Amino acid sequence: MAPPAAQAAKKIGPGIKFLLGLVGVVLVAAVYFMFFFGDISNAIKAAQAQHAQLKNDEIAAVQAQQAYLADSAKLEEKKARSLELNKILPETAEMGPLLAAVNQQAEIAGLKVRTVVPLDEQAQPYYTRVPVKLDVSGRYHQLAKFFAGISRLDRIMNVENISIGSPVVNDNDETSVSASCLTTAFHMNAKPAAPGAPPGGPK
Repeated sequence: MAPPAAQAAKKIGPGIKFLLGLVGVVLVAAVYFMFFFGDISNAIKAAQAQHAQLKNDEIAAVQAQQAYLADSAKLEEKKARSLELNKILPETAEMGPLLAAVNQQAEIAGLKVRTVVPLDEQAQPYYTRVPVKLDVSGRYHQLAKFFAGISRLDRIMNVENISIGSPVVNDNDETSVSASCLTTAFHMNAKPAAPGAPPGGPK
């Protein structure tokens, strides 16, 4: 005698068997989708979000680098400009370089420097005058060459109160003159210290 399950299977028609098989396939596909395809989909979405974030980070990094390079270029330009301005109008009197520059121009022109007398500085609202009295001797064209050399120096300098003595003919029949002038350079005034700051700047 056949088991009850076998007898029941014989009573089920082909259509029902097909339907039951289809339902089984659908259930398997649903389980596959839920546990496998769903995980893949979530992983893809997470990867896409991470890619978008990395792209944004890359764009931000490029922009930050460009801003840094632009700021660096501006800083170097300001440093170069500051150096040029410091040559023109230094922050201190710098008497040593000043006197050396004056003597150099006198030697180039062929003048003989008799006396060099630094005078007291004269403070102005934004700058300070640094006068130096000179007594020199030489020919007329040497004086002109000296004054022209002074005007071409990087540092701002004025030549004023020029006094030329009577010409003198020496043993070589060369005419020379003695001259005195006031050569004035300038330097920036020190910036006032911030209220409450200790003397000499921050420690």
